[in-house]
Amino acid sequence: MSFKVRKANPSDVPSLIDVYFDAFGDHPVTRRVFNSNREHVRKFWLDPLASDRQKPTEHFMVLTDPNSETPERIVGFGIWREVFTTASSAEPPPPASWPEDADLTCVESFFGTVDRMHKQIMGNRPHWYLDILGVREDTRGKGAGTQLLKWGLAKADDAKLEAFLAASPAGAPLWYLTFSNAKYGFDVRETVPLEDGKRLESFMMRPAKA
Repeated sequence: MSFKVRKANPSDVPSLIDVYFDAFGDHPVTRRVFNSNREHVRKFWLDPLASDRQKPTEHFMVLTDPNSETPERIVGFGIWREVFTTASSAEPPPPASWPEDADLTCVESFFGTVDRMHKQIMGNRPHWYLDILGVREDTRGKGAGTQLLKWGLAKADDAKLEAFLAASPAGAPLWYLTFSNAKYGFDVRETVPLEDGKRLESFMMRPAKA
């Protein structure tokens, strides 16, 4: 199936919220940190789309289905970041930045673990970081995630830099079976249990292209 990748803009927010809940509605962060509240999700993931908050090193991309009956139906999104040093990367926001009824144990377990492993694996080496990637359920297995992935990998290859991502239990089989091979080159560097000891987050790195 053919999809189109483009930069996201503020008018995409309602559709992006729908995609987020389709992709991550059962994720512990959605349920325990954002309390499955659309406004909480908007403030955390989507407010940066406002023109006065966008950073030149952050690339919020959307995937659209040009063959849909609905004009430019958004079926996925990804956030790629150019990271020049993990020492200066953002720490998890302080408690006051989270929803008032957020489970802060889950915040520290998820965001704290991702931040620590990111720094441990990548050190201070410049790289491209896939922060989040989500696609609608009805497009899974049709190449949607691959197109968002390849957009950032092309940027990393042009700059001759490494790439990094963290894969959730739901997403890990996709990364293992599709991307961690000779074609896309990701290696699993660490697999870490999160707060309940059952969920495993996989941290993957792709070497720079020579």
